[in-house]
Amino acid sequence: MLQHQRAFWELPNFIKLLVGGYGCGKTRIGALRSLWCAFVNAPIPHLYVSPTYKQARKTVIISITELLDRAIIPYEYNKTNHEFYMPGWNAFIWIASGDEPESLKGPNLATAGIDEPFIMNAEILNVVLSRLRHPEARHRELFLTGTPEQLNWGYELAQNTDGRYDLGTVVARTADNTHLPAQFVKMLEKAFDENQRAAYMNGEFVNLTAGRVYKYFDRSMIAEGGPSSTLRAGIDFNVDNMTAEIFSISPEGVIFFLDEIHLDNATTYELADLLHERYPGITVFPDPAGRARKSSSDATDFTILRDSGFPVEARPVHPPVRSRINAVNKMMRENKLRVSAKCPRLMKDFELVSWKNGEIDKSNNALTHASDAAGYAIEKLFPIRMPDRNFRQPVHWRV
Repeated sequence: MLQHQRAFWELPNFIKLLVGGYGCGKTRIGALRSLWCAFVNAPIPHLYVSPTYKQARKTVIISITELLDRAIIPYEYNKTNHEFYMPGWNAFIWIASGDEPESLKGPNLATAGIDEPFIMNAEILNVVLSRLRHPEARHRELFLTGTPEQLNWGYELAQNTDGRYDLGTVVARTADNTHLPAQFVKMLEKAFDENQRAAYMNGEFVNLTAGRVYKYFDRSMIAEGGPSSTLRAGIDFNVDNMTAEIFSISPEGVIFFLDEIHLDNATTYELADLLHERYPGITVFPDPAGRARKSSSDATDFTILRDSGFPVEARPVHPPVRSRINAVNKMMRENKLRVSAKCPRLMKDFELVSWKNGEIDKSNNALTHASDAAGYAIEKLFPIRMPDRNFRQPVHWRV
């Protein structure tokens, strides 16, 4: 084990907490601990909670499977019940989803683990704790492994100032994982600003959701001109505040927002007509939700745009809001974004959109639509490219 993994493993506390940066080996040690807990208490199942079943398939399930395969331990995995069974041990691991509270209910247990708990609701912790009361348990514990995504309930848990929990905490940095390739760390350092590096690489609880959302925008980014060839548009769909932000990209990779279209009480057909009148045939980068059929029409927003002659580029599903915001902020931080005075709504968004209780404040209905439209395009064209945040540490066995 890495030094921080060993320190986490040897914590004597009922609740063991490993807070660490991306790629520090949190999920790997959580998977190994889950196997140990299932073995020790067999046949009492061990519960392992992931934020979603989709994420579990990419992280905890893969990690458990790899460990079992490398150790040549026979097992069965029931995809319907999300359950591992190791017949040689008569042991079970139940995979559950934090976004499906019903999946957390059931009989009493002895042990449980929560992967990436700080992007889940705090209530998940209480629900899981309430289940750890099996009368025949040989060992009881709850472990949590995660990156501090924001200054939320996880910070209060880690501080444990009132001594409410029997809790032990280990903090790990991304760089502490000596198995990581050097380019992984360098890529993260380039992708994040100072505060993000503190949270996402050093495992520190930092308030990333306070003040302005687009904190790197300033008036020096207001400029006219820019290349007028190969115009494109980002689009945000709404009945009110239907928005298109027109932009071009310089050979140096600077994105220039040159014009905007704003419509109230409008349909996508009306937006497509106006866009066709001003900028026929340009490539558009709309809200990925536009793939879905609207109740008011037999056609999707994407279909309407394509039928009007616009090539459409978009993610298959919504990127995480933070990924979109981070991509925009990175362009601003690197001085690769310009906005024309012809885009007053976009400038207003960049200056006024703020955080509220860890989320984007949408109390002012006039805000966020222009920056969303711009963000869909930027995130698609200039995503923050990162290696798999759940880099799986090589397994070394002693024979």
